[in-house]
Amino acid sequence: MNDEKRLSLLHEYLHSSMLITSFEKEKGLSKNSISRWLSIFALEDSPSIVEVAMPTDTIDTGMSPAPQDEIQRLKLQLREKELELKQATMACDAYKKMIELAEEKYSIVIRKNSGAK
Repeated sequence: MNDEKRLSLLHEYLHSSMLITSFEKEKGLSKNSISRWLSIFALEDSPSIVEVAMPTDTIDTGMSPAPQDEIQRLKLQLREKELELKQATMACDAYKKMIELAEEKYSIVIRKNSGAK
C-alpha cells in the first residue's frame, strides 16, 4: 500500500467517530496499522479534531455563533494547521536528506550555485 492510500485512510479515520479497532476491521487492515501510521506520519490521534458544527438557527438568522463555539472551532483549526506544518517540515527535511544522499552516492552536484560566475 502506498503512502497516499495510507494518508487517505488516516484522514478518513481522523474525521470519523470510530474507534481504531473498529475502523481497522471495517477497512480490512491489520491490527495496530492505524497507530503505526499515525506515528510514521507524525499525526496525533485526538478526538478533539472533530469539527464543531454551528447551530442551524445561527446560520439562518445571520447571528454569530456563541463565543465558546467560535473559540473551540478556532482552536481546532489551529491544531489542524499545526499538524499540517509539522508534516510539511518533515517532508522538507526528508527531501533535503534525499538530495544530500544522492549527491554523496552518485558524486553529482544537485544544488548548483547558478548565481556565481
